[in-house]
Amino acid sequence: MDRSDADFDDEVDTHISMLTERLVRRGMSLEDARCAALRQFGNQTALREIRNDMRTFVWFETLWQDVRYGIRVLRKNKGFAAVAAITLALGIGANTAIFSVVNAAILRPLPYPHPGSLAILWGNVKRTRIERRGASYPDYLDWRNQTQSFETMAAFTSNKFALTGIDTPERISGEYVSQPYFSLLGIQPALGRTFSPAEDRVPQRDAVVVLSDGAWKHRFGGDPAIVGRAIQLDGHPYTVIGIAPPGFRGLTDEAELWVPFVMSGSAEDLAERGTRGFDVLARLRGGVSLIRAQSDMDAISLRLAQAYPGTNAARGVEVSTLEREILGDMRKPLLILLAAVAFVLLIACTNVANLLLARSEARQREIAMRIALGASRHRLLRQLLAESAVLVTLACLAGLILAHFGARALMAASPVTFPSYVHPTLDPTVTLFTILICCSVSLVLGLAPATHVRAAGVHDALKQSSGRAVGSHGGRRFRNGLVVAEISFSMLLLIGAGLMIRSLERLATLDPGYDPRHLLTLRVSLPGPLPAGELLRQILQLPSVRSASIATDVPLGGDSAVFYTAEGQPAMDAHTMPRAYFHRVSPDFFKTLQTPFLVGRAFTEDEVHHQANVVIVTESLSKRFWSGRDPIGKRIKVGGLTSPRPWLTIVGVVHDLKYRGLPDNPTADPDLFLVFNEQSRDFSVLVRTSLDPSAIAPAVRSTLRQAEPSILIYDFATMEELIGYETARPRFTGWLMAIFAGIALTLAVIGIYGVVSYSVSRQTREIGVRIALGANRPQVLRMVVGNGMGLVVIGLLLGTGAALALTRLIGTLLYGVTPSDPLTYLAAALTLAGAALIACLMPAWRAARIDPAVTLRNE
Repeated sequence: MDRSDADFDDEVDTHISMLTERLVRRGMSLEDARCAALRQFGNQTALREIRNDMRTFVWFETLWQDVRYGIRVLRKNKGFAAVAAITLALGIGANTAIFSVVNAAILRPLPYPHPGSLAILWGNVKRTRIERRGASYPDYLDWRNQTQSFETMAAFTSNKFALTGIDTPERISGEYVSQPYFSLLGIQPALGRTFSPAEDRVPQRDAVVVLSDGAWKHRFGGDPAIVGRAIQLDGHPYTVIGIAPPGFRGLTDEAELWVPFVMSGSAEDLAERGTRGFDVLARLRGGVSLIRAQSDMDAISLRLAQAYPGTNAARGVEVSTLEREILGDMRKPLLILLAAVAFVLLIACTNVANLLLARSEARQREIAMRIALGASRHRLLRQLLAESAVLVTLACLAGLILAHFGARALMAASPVTFPSYVHPTLDPTVTLFTILICCSVSLVLGLAPATHVRAAGVHDALKQSSGRAVGSHGGRRFRNGLVVAEISFSMLLLIGAGLMIRSLERLATLDPGYDPRHLLTLRVSLPGPLPAGELLRQILQLPSVRSASIATDVPLGGDSAVFYTAEGQPAMDAHTMPRAYFHRVSPDFFKTLQTPFLVGRAFTEDEVHHQANVVIVTESLSKRFWSGRDPIGKRIKVGGLTSPRPWLTIVGVVHDLKYRGLPDNPTADPDLFLVFNEQSRDFSVLVRTSLDPSAIAPAVRSTLRQAEPSILIYDFATMEELIGYETARPRFTGWLMAIFAGIALTLAVIGIYGVVSYSVSRQTREIGVRIALGANRPQVLRMVVGNGMGLVVIGLLLGTGAALALTRLIGTLLYGVTPSDPLTYLAAALTLAGAALIACLMPAWRAARIDPAVTLRNE
């Protein structure tokens, strides 16, 4: 079947000529005989089609033979097949699992119609840098009315609502949204309706609400009659007008109800152009690019800055896609993890390729015999590819099973909160990705031993006995190159994991400015007239409670920014005026946090009772305005010099706190602490205990309910849990990188052991002769270990160079350590070199114990 078409055509012509001659002898004319012969054999085109069909059939038949032969070979070498399949399955399964998460979180479109045209508009201000500040309601109305690039816009912001009038009052998440919000997202209510334009006007007189499907079913039993009835939110009746479809939880992905945006504040509050803080959702007009929309909003911002310089000077608008805002924080860590598991797969492939190379050298005589008997190199290559395909298919099936459970375990163990619509599955995209990986791996693993088919000489291979087959120099170089690549990839992963772990160590030892141990936090909402101070007195009576305090918010739990002016400083505009975050706290607040005072004192009960105009500032504010001088008695005020707000006298200075985020506060702006307003009905409670704070939580809850049965208590958390939540993403990424690096290190050690061990087995005669000629054991050890460690050194150098170029990509994920941290590079090199040395010593020790008499006698 390997003959050319020309040879086949000549054969057909010969047969037709012979038949024609036979028919002429029987008495037929030459023309009639020729026609009869053609009718009997058919024309050459038809014969060629038949031949091609037969060749295709035979090709598949021989392929099936190769596959069956590959299966028989693996069955005869069960240990090799198991090790190779498990190694590949780990790499394929890890890649498929991570890619399924990447596909679900990043590659799939958002679950809204035409998601590419949805955008988020951020109000920003140019200070020392561009800072996002959200929008004000008058600005939002101007953007919506003047834009030429967007179809429409909708304002939205999250909020917590007290749901009462049910068996167990509770605090639930919701959103204030303007009327176009649902239509922009393509959301149709499952029952009732959404907000009308009339419910989007100031002032709004009719309090209405749309419930989520989950809130409707879990809190109201899925009763359809709830539409049209009133529920109690924050002590006020709201009429339910609709039920959202199942699965929809708003852009915050945690909303259980929606209220018209105009009910988020009074008409006077909404009219304040300088009050900012909410987001704006918009949809681009057809054919309008993001760049054009940004230019349009820049022009609008310029007009507003000219019309309202006091509030809009140096302020602009940032246009960002909705996809970027939802997925931006998780995109880079996921892609880094995907790159890490790709390196793990490459290392697994090099390991298996080395195993296949070793087997192919042992089969050189078999391969040479096949060539001598007429097998073409093409046919041998196909056989080797078929064997690798069988092996990879087994690994692929096992890898898919690992990926299915691995993706679930990854999502369950992840402290990172993915959007609720992210559900990793083995969908067609993931399946195609896995198939492409398997085809690529199969091709690489089939071509690796095929190099010996081309390099081996048939005559030389047949002259060697099976026990003395020696690998070609080209094969050894190729195996050594694979080991160098394996060490390089492992070095790169070890450095990446080391940098992440070093960063985690810095985070673990970070001083936030307060002691998070034994500290319980919670929020309460008081519907009745009970003073907040009475709650503290009840809590302080509990055993093991060392101190307690109240505040508008706790560290890492919220903030509110204000502009302020320091006494004696020149007048400033909105562009240069300093800004700080203010918190109202009770007198024992800093005692509960265990934050020491640098100078001054805490508030007194009398100052709280009379709402005295005093303030406690942080060290950075004191240094900014009164560096080297005593700040006690100095004054600041909220707003500018002409602000009607009273001057606040500084009575104390504390260290800078990591109050709004870890590892650093989101901005360099300091924190201000004012006296707590006893009339506040919604606040946080901090309790320091001598025991595990989680253990005292039930007692605190019971005490508060006894003091006020209608109280709402929510957001119980220890301070350590809040800190853990802030550092969850880098910790999760770091430990996954460490796991992948550990797998890479293990595979690399196995690979270097396999190559050195195989080299020793092939050099048994040479080593025996060296020992017979006087070489001692230390010399043999140095020779074997030197050969192996030479490859390791080359791999370490290449891996270090690659790490210096690539680890800059994870620079934004690190804290307290640079991407070129020398200690991390040195630790990774020593770890990998030490593990490789152990892997080299085992076969080297075996080589040093070779008995030259036995070796030479076997020859």
